[in-house]
Amino acid sequence: MTTHAELDLRHYGHTDAHTIRELLLDIHDEVYAKSDDPLATRDAFAKFVDHWSANKAFACVLAHDRGQAVGYAYGAPLSPSTTWWSKVTPPLPEPFATETGHRTFALSELMVRTPWRGTGAARHIHDTLLASRSEQRVTLLVHKEHVKVRALYESWGYEVVGEAVPFEGAPELCAMVLSLERLVRWEDAVGPVEG
Repeated sequence: MTTHAELDLRHYGHTDAHTIRELLLDIHDEVYAKSDDPLATRDAFAKFVDHWSANKAFACVLAHDRGQAVGYAYGAPLSPSTTWWSKVTPPLPEPFATETGHRTFALSELMVRTPWRGTGAARHIHDTLLASRSEQRVTLLVHKEHVKVRALYESWGYEVVGEAVPFEGAPELCAMVLSLERLVRWEDAVGPVEG
């Protein structure tokens, strides 16, 4: 198996998202094959893929190993009208939650097929996607119950800033943030969050 440093990593955007749509769905189906989560069905996930890829600023990195799909990460910047932070509890200070369309990149998905888990592939895909971003920070949502996944993101520098249920039927999620300026912690920028 190829080491993570030797993976073939390719960038995709909004205009060519249709060319990778089925592959994104196929990888998702394999990763979530044993899940009983109603939001993990192909049809449900396809709505998320279509929503994110419809954004003109959609960005995706897809990894291959000797022609085999390994995994991917994708997302888009939060718009000034986003409701992303309004669902987070405890409420975040306005200076933290104000978006410009260029301040925060939302990492919607990061998934790696089983044969490449534990190889560093997920981190390599993640870092490749974010390396070219100009935003100050990146945010993601992770299932509150997935303690190991949350711990992995924390080991990469993410911090939990609150919890959210972003839409009806969604599980409780932890909202996490990583400064892309690498040295600035979000508490230093806005002060401690009360609550």
